[in-house]
Amino acid sequence: MKTRFQRELSGELGAYWQRQAEAELERVKADLDSGAITIDEAGVARNCIGRALMDDLLEKLLLVTDKADSAATRAAREAEVEADLESYRANRKAPSAEDLAEMRAAFGEGTKVVDVITGEEIQL
Repeated sequence: MKTRFQRELSGELGAYWQRQAEAELERVKADLDSGAITIDEAGVARNCIGRALMDDLLEKLLLVTDKADSAATRAAREAEVEADLESYRANRKAPSAEDLAEMRAAFGEGTKVVDVITGEEIQL
């Protein structure tokens, strides 16, 4: 099954979208050439702030170079996300009185609110 971008690039969605997709590939190529996108020796593609690329940009990058490794980039991104989540969990503080008041206003007194990242349950 083709992605939306592949359909645009092939012209399946019309000439306008094909031109837009071709222009997007030129921007990706320019970012690679300028160093805004980098690829390390393991094939991990990263953006200008050093984060592993998301799938949509990785798909486009793979159309302009064969130096990137999709599996390595995805694995690096998953590791980054896991590290970010662990950091969030470790540094999470109990909600302040103001936070609790805002939750009560939004969800109502007596409601149970769950932090979907930590699983912490807060009874309002």
